[in-house]
Amino acid sequence: MKSYKFRINGNQYEVDVLDVDGNMAKIEVNGTVYDVEMQREIPKIKAVMPPPAQVKLVKEAKPAATVSSGSGKAAEVRAPLPGVILQVLVRPGDDVNAGQTLCTLETMKMENAIKADGGGKVTVVNITPGQSVLQDEVLIVINQ
Repeated sequence: MKSYKFRINGNQYEVDVLDVDGNMAKIEVNGTVYDVEMQREIPKIKAVMPPPAQVKLVKEAKPAATVSSGSGKAAEVRAPLPGVILQVLVRPGDDVNAGQTLCTLETMKMENAIKADGGGKVTVVNITPGQSVLQDEVLIVINQ
């Protein structure tokens, strides 16, 4: 469990706390095991919680070549994690519906279907199968 080194009256002691159950502890001092009764119970150690996730601001990337399509608002589909594009299911000019799978991204040995948040016309496809992408990289632009 825990190991300590003590110097008492000039003598060196190596103490290992083997087990603690309530106010009873089993310790090993220089190779000899002892059962020790403590005056008070050692409080349980609380699990350390990781700090809350940091919010990351992302600078907007400008789309590459576009296909002009009406006067709608352009929505950028970004990579949620770094990975490799396995397949691209749309081309510029294709009409897509909300929830339609646009491409497949492999991240940490798992395939992730990247879907459209809303419907519209695909204006830009910045990816090809086998391409590595970074987190928040613009994959596809849809004119809504």
